[in-house]
Amino acid sequence: MAPDESARPHQSAAVIAADALGVFVQAMAGLEEATPDSASFYDRLCAAVCGAIDVDRAVMFLYDEGRRRVRPVGSHRIDRDAFPPEGVGIEDAPLSRVALEEDRVVDALDGPGDRVTRPDLAQLPEGDLAYVPIAAGGVWYGVMVVEQTTGRPLGAAERDALWIAGKVVAFASVARRATRHQEQARQMTRHLTLVREVHEQVIQRMFGVGLVLASDAPLEGEARERARNEVEATQADLRQLLQGPALGAAPPTELTLAEEIERLRRAHDNVELRATIEPGAVVPPDLESLAQSVLGEAVRNAIKHGRPTVLQISLERVDDALAMTIVSDGARRSQAGGGGLGLRLAAVEALQAGGLLEFGTHGESGWRVRLLLPAADEEEHARDA
Repeated sequence: MAPDESARPHQSAAVIAADALGVFVQAMAGLEEATPDSASFYDRLCAAVCGAIDVDRAVMFLYDEGRRRVRPVGSHRIDRDAFPPEGVGIEDAPLSRVALEEDRVVDALDGPGDRVTRPDLAQLPEGDLAYVPIAAGGVWYGVMVVEQTTGRPLGAAERDALWIAGKVVAFASVARRATRHQEQARQMTRHLTLVREVHEQVIQRMFGVGLVLASDAPLEGEARERARNEVEATQADLRQLLQGPALGAAPPTELTLAEEIERLRRAHDNVELRATIEPGAVVPPDLESLAQSVLGEAVRNAIKHGRPTVLQISLERVDDALAMTIVSDGARRSQAGGGGLGLRLAAVEALQAGGLLEFGTHGESGWRVRLLLPAADEEEHARDA
């Protein structure tokens, strides 16, 4: 009996769907063993797509909500480090916009080719590229760029397979993002719990000591000893609280503080950012995320709650500490009441890192945020350099 030709398209569609689901299963298999920001998760997605659809190389770009830029998050046989750390724009690969707007796989061989406009993306070949939309439900999450070396345009079955894989990758990306948001929610709960415990066990004690010190009565004898005991007990409480489980740090960053300042300068061109970094003042790598988080929060607060024209950022070494100071003009009176929740939580994180964060009014109409952090050992910094 001759084979039923009409069954082949259905069989092909079934194989395509199975391969696409296999991409998701392979990637999700290692979900628990990778950290929320681990690139290995997205590297596995790229490798799975290459294996399932039979393309040679792939790199995945996703939209970063925090930086408001598209950045490479995973790759297979492509050096992800060759891309700029601050991310790329959709203008860097025009066919990616076509793929997203029309929700289809766009093969560069269909037309004259995609002209990459930035030289730092030159490691992508100019020829056999296909742009796979990572989108679902009208939401754009990113684009996956794949390369094949056959020299011919993709066939219909291959495009269908890549299109389905893009949908599956979008699903996997949303699942990954949900996992990260759950972890952030747990970390926020821990932050708020610690803030409440500090208030209940430390602030109230210090308030009582403050009332005693503000009194006109002489502080001597038994009263003096009681005040000293309260201060010592307060210090012990604070140390005990800070020795608990470490609070979640800011997400890891590949940028240096200087590069983050440049990014903020481009993002807020209506405010002048003046930066002064003292020679030898280098933020230790494990504290870069905290420093940049405080910087970003300070800049956002200054713009949101005031009308600054100049933001002065300085980084200097003070003995065995680093001091980062952000001073803005044009602060509104509403800022005099204190910083927002973000700065307050960052202050707790700074304490756990062995530092100190303070913020408040500066002069008649200014606002200042100052972060003190342990400085890296000079010999260690010299070795790293």
